[in-house]
Amino acid sequence: MTTTAEPRRPSPADLAANAPARRRAAARHAELLAPAVLNRGERFRPLYNAAIRESRMNPHTRLVALVLATYGNSRTGRVTEQPGLHRLAAGTGLAVGQVVVALRALETRGWVQHTGPARYEDAVLQPSIPAHAIPRLRTLPLTTTATITEGPTDA
Repeated sequence: MTTTAEPRRPSPADLAANAPARRRAAARHAELLAPAVLNRGERFRPLYNAAIRESRMNPHTRLVALVLATYGNSRTGRVTEQPGLHRLAAGTGLAVGQVVVALRALETRGWVQHTGPARYEDAVLQPSIPAHAIPRLRTLPLTTTATITEGPTDA
């Protein structure tokens, strides 16, 4: 009977040697999750809604994202009146704990920016489209309705 040797644990020297590669990977990850810049004439909410609907996220997570987006400006996505955790729970029909889990998933994936206090009850939540999603999002046929040519913008 033969046994395989256990893999060697990395030493602190090994970890220090890999630090530049880890920093580059972290910077690339942050770059991909950074909020995208929309082109002139693109409306935030239709693009965001299309991206969320096309995503493979959990249905509860998608529902929370779509409800949060309704509180934002259609053109810019900026949420001026924060719904708060309990209003999001009431708007989605989910329990507060389920909304928290969904918000964490959205934040981790770059679909929601969380500023302010660490607790979601008092936090400022902003829907955002991560940079990595924009190239594919602009190829969706739904983006044609997300472009304006002229006329006033709604709030």
